[in-house]
Amino acid sequence: MKQGPADPGQACKELRDILNLCVKCGRCRAVCPVFQAVGEEPAAARGKLALLEACLNRGGKLTGKRLQDVISLCLLCGRCTANCPNGAGAREAVELARSILAQQGELALPKRFLSRLSSMERSSRDPWVRTATLLQRLLMRELPQDRGLVLRLGGSGLGDLWAPRLRPPFFLERCREVVGKGKERVALFVGCAIHYLAPEIGEATLGILGGMGLEVIIPEGQGCCGLMAWGMGDVHGAALMARKVVEQFGQEDLEAILVPCASCAFHLSKGIPSLLREDPMGPRATLMAGKVRELSLFLAERHVSSSLGEEQDRPTGARLAYHDPCHLAVGMGIRSQPRELLARLAGWNYVEMPGAEECCGMGGSFRIFHPRVAARISGRKLRAIQEAQVQVVATTCMGCWMSLQEMLHRAGTRVTVRHVAELLWEELGETDGFQPRA
Repeated sequence: MKQGPADPGQACKELRDILNLCVKCGRCRAVCPVFQAVGEEPAAARGKLALLEACLNRGGKLTGKRLQDVISLCLLCGRCTANCPNGAGAREAVELARSILAQQGELALPKRFLSRLSSMERSSRDPWVRTATLLQRLLMRELPQDRGLVLRLGGSGLGDLWAPRLRPPFFLERCREVVGKGKERVALFVGCAIHYLAPEIGEATLGILGGMGLEVIIPEGQGCCGLMAWGMGDVHGAALMARKVVEQFGQEDLEAILVPCASCAFHLSKGIPSLLREDPMGPRATLMAGKVRELSLFLAERHVSSSLGEEQDRPTGARLAYHDPCHLAVGMGIRSQPRELLARLAGWNYVEMPGAEECCGMGGSFRIFHPRVAARISGRKLRAIQEAQVQVVATTCMGCWMSLQEMLHRAGTRVTVRHVAELLWEELGETDGFQPRA
């Protein structure tokens, strides 16, 4: 992940180094969700790298609408990089290309707006938030599909929108800055989706950590990690958010920084130190990254599963499956830990879903700007869920949480999406004197 240099010339040099490693073998085509959905060479990493190489060889500058469109058509899931036999970092090449285009002023207006929006902190009392909540109720999923307003808005695409409901008062407005007392001090990075859309996931997380006897620090005023801005190429906006994260979480007296969202955990541990590697705050960012723990990994390391009982040979109850977020499984190599926790839940029949590691099609802003391609990608996940015949799909990424809900809502199924922390707390909260065994 080489997103650090602010200078486009240095970024182009690093980009050439990556391009020189690609031998055009095409193995990336076999694992790329976008290529599998589109079936055209520019959709695969090989096609993107070939186009970037041609642009650099032609004039030494990356520019043009065609290039923007092709480079935009990437989820940044990392499968190409993970499966490249020659070590060509295709994901990193796309990240660099996007940053170069953005620094040249070629970041599209909707993406600039979205990046700026993600950096803003909003209170539930903010007039803009109240207006957004009202518009959401009027124009989105709560409006019956046969209403004339939806039909009239359908031509603009607005009538087909779906999003989880804003949940004021937001999570950080509901909780204290320090929760619990214990010998170990950990910090909780909440993230945008839990703060604005799913406070119950934050509350479940606090319940589990409190039961473990930890003192949880929740820095006031924390905001977005900057992953969406970084993914779109806005390295300057992402760096501003990254510095704020380091200021708030780069404390030396913290045992760990716990992150319930897999994508945020990926960015805090890998993206931010890379982004700030030439910045004066770089050393603090690296120190902070070493303390970041995605929540399910931390709970597995602390043997929380010991408080859930033994895995059942003949489980009963509703069928439960797990969806692997790309950032967690591919980006961080965390696969077994969430499964270990879910398999021990009483009253659930945990099953391994075919294609559990396949992308859901979210990809940060990808689903917003490429909805048709995202729908084809998520269609494969939908079929896997239906084949598994489950009632609940669990995940640890809030982007996947939203994407899976939208997909299942559109399909008209009764399958629900839950965060791993919610399911754990429903059982652990009923356990007297819950303390994991070492």
